[in-house]
Amino acid sequence: MRPRAKAIALLGFFIALCQPAFAATVENAENKVFVGYVSGMPKEIHYKLYTHLCHAFVVAEKDGTLIPQENVPNHELAREAHQAGVEVLVSLGGWGWDEKFAAMSLDPLAEDRYVSAVMNLVDKFDYDGIDLDWEYPDTNIEIVGFERLARRFRQALDELGKKKNRQMLLTMAAAAHPTTLEWLNNDFLLETMDWINVMTYDYCGSWAKFAGHHSPLFASSKMPADEVLSTEMTINYLTKRGLPANRLALGLPLYGRAFAVPEPYANTTTAPKPRRESANYQEIEQMHRGGKWVRKWDDETKNPWLISPDHNEIIGYDDSESIAIKTQWAEEQGLRGVFFWQIDADRLPNGTNPLQEAAHENLYRKSP
Repeated sequence: MRPRAKAIALLGFFIALCQPAFAATVENAENKVFVGYVSGMPKEIHYKLYTHLCHAFVVAEKDGTLIPQENVPNHELAREAHQAGVEVLVSLGGWGWDEKFAAMSLDPLAEDRYVSAVMNLVDKFDYDGIDLDWEYPDTNIEIVGFERLARRFRQALDELGKKKNRQMLLTMAAAAHPTTLEWLNNDFLLETMDWINVMTYDYCGSWAKFAGHHSPLFASSKMPADEVLSTEMTINYLTKRGLPANRLALGLPLYGRAFAVPEPYANTTTAPKPRRESANYQEIEQMHRGGKWVRKWDDETKNPWLISPDHNEIIGYDDSESIAIKTQWAEEQGLRGVFFWQIDADRLPNGTNPLQEAAHENLYRKSP
């Protein structure tokens, strides 16, 4: 679920696409969500942190046949989560599976086979719903198939919920770029999705011509004028065009992205490939703790950078400080909550998850 940017939107694009507000009533919208994506099978999960887990990923062939995976689906995960009062959704697709989704949507028999197989899996393994990760429907043909598939899952989940006598959920992972988000219709989203996980990260990376932070809360004045993007801008775009804030969950990455340049925002067109394109927070924390890599705070974006000892590599990432600031901001904006990709990435040797713990503390902080 680490999406590459398919397009870079201009700042003016955000403004041009803003629509009048759309009023909607959401049942239980006051309930905050604290969502963690489970990739693989972590040795231990701190269930007390979460309201929901998304178990990633179930994938399929173009004919709708599910492809067996080692760790998903999993009875034990659902059982342990339910014992802890946590709901578990099964995540479908993920980055790189858009062509399979598109092919299935053009074949009625394949789509029927896929919907039936997924719903059987949800029922058999006692999941609490589906997280739909088609990354991304962005053509006239694909969006029709995506909407039809989502409506079929919505109907099937509601029917299964009546059978199980409990609410079944449908969420989706959405891009952070308006050029992709514009394909998603407000009415359709409000009709089908309980909430939307907005992947407010990967704004920048190895594909970019400059070394920008990949998950800035606010835009940096050092970014090229035609590539000014940020978490704030994405959420403002969605809410100004009419999506209620309480239908949106803010994406918080537990990894950083690296560049082989001496300082943030340097031109990368002639830079060599970095020794790593990305690093989990576990690795970053170890590098910083070693004492040679230097942490540098970016007060415009509200994120840290890590600078290598030889000044030939930098990593833009999030730590407890930036995660706390982002979570507070999400709360101030009235968002439904936050989510993390992926929950094992900030697990330290002492057994703590410092970034997720910082977010949890700030999201559920009691007013004085």
